[in-house]
Amino acid sequence: MLSFLAFLATTPVTFILLPLLIGLIIKNRKWKRGLYATAILLALIFTNTPLLKKAEEQWYKEYDRPLPEGKTYKYGIVLGGYSFWDWERNRPEFSEIADRLTEGIRLYKCGRIEKLVLASDGSIIQSKDGKGLQGNPQGMMKYLNELGIPQEDIIMETFANNTRENVTFTKKLLGKEMDTASIVIITSAIHMKRSVSAFQAEGIYPDCYITDPWVDVKGQRVSFMPSVGTLAQWPELLHEWVGYIVYKFLYS
Repeated sequence: MLSFLAFLATTPVTFILLPLLIGLIIKNRKWKRGLYATAILLALIFTNTPLLKKAEEQWYKEYDRPLPEGKTYKYGIVLGGYSFWDWERNRPEFSEIADRLTEGIRLYKCGRIEKLVLASDGSIIQSKDGKGLQGNPQGMMKYLNELGIPQEDIIMETFANNTRENVTFTKKLLGKEMDTASIVIITSAIHMKRSVSAFQAEGIYPDCYITDPWVDVKGQRVSFMPSVGTLAQWPELLHEWVGYIVYKFLYS
């Protein structure tokens, strides 16, 4: 029930349909017109690409900065969600946020991080009861070894199912060293604020490296025309807002 309510709260269609449905039920014409106008306004807001871009950029702007020049880190923690394991083809299949991992690998290759920590992911997750998502940590380890990263420099946390568990389980895996070691977390720009909140709740204050932010492509104009694709992107930001509020309420 809670998951269903969370789904409704993070789906813009809910906010568009609700005034429409109320408008169909009530009889007062003035209220009807107001509710229908509200639904139209919300539809225009949630399908407006520049508005979504602005909202997301404001959400992550405090983390949108380069790492301190010359600073190196004991652990580079890559938060999962970027891939699943393809058991048929015996390889990881990556999503549109694959640069969480590719940037982690690049930072390792550049000597900025000593150990690459994969904080769970669909490609490595292990279901404790065997009924949930099942990745292949051994296969992913081999894949990363083939990319030139030795096994001793890879640490995998394979049981977390959400951001909060990412932090809790990774801290348990790394032990007390996580309290004092230099750490950088690597995750999507929009996901960073909630991730930082989860780490700080455990008394950990890492540096941040964002991936897949909005990019101003030279020669490409952002359209103000309503976009169904933009409507489909809003749940991600709404999910981050709700998750951040919940984390602050439960763990602050």
